[in-house]
Amino acid sequence: MKWLHYLDIYDRYLSAYRDLPVRFLEIGVADGGSFNVWRPYFGDRAVLYGIDISDSSIDKVNALGIGCHGRVGSQADPEFLASVVSEMGGLDIVVDDGSHIAEHQLASFRTLFPLLSDGGLYICEDLHTSYWDDWQGGLRRPGTFIEVVKDIIDCLHKWYYPIDNAMVDMDLHTKVPAVHVHDSMVVIEKAKVDPPVMLIK
Repeated sequence: MKWLHYLDIYDRYLSAYRDLPVRFLEIGVADGGSFNVWRPYFGDRAVLYGIDISDSSIDKVNALGIGCHGRVGSQADPEFLASVVSEMGGLDIVVDDGSHIAEHQLASFRTLFPLLSDGGLYICEDLHTSYWDDWQGGLRRPGTFIEVVKDIIDCLHKWYYPIDNAMVDMDLHTKVPAVHVHDSMVVIEKAKVDPPVMLIK
């Protein structure tokens, strides 16, 4: 299931990838229904994979008959994630609609963002769970993906100030040109970022 307001956000960022051989990974596929949307949206050239911890969910993805692939494993398992990306032949778009548990979201980002191609997108859904106790959340609680996003925004400005936070080790100031924050969703762009140059002194 998706919130209604997600649809316009997705189209805003994903429309440029339509009808291309994009390599797309969704974390958390439930009954596989979203692939009935992703396949016609991206077209026949797209490589579409989904992961889930539920065997039955993956069986439903594989049974769709529309060229989508499901794999069983945890989004918090770096070796599993890397093996799926290898099987896909690379990675251009990630949608994290998995457990929504803070440590799982962070583990997926730390593993998959370095594997993402330049020009790719990392999308994390349902960030409202960052405020809920049952998902390791809480207002300004360290380690939630909302707080991770705030750290990433600080990291983008490492060119100007010696940022020191939980995400600084990823050198994101050289890899993230933009972070787009929406209600319950963040879209993180990946591309090579050169040091800023001042045109007028």
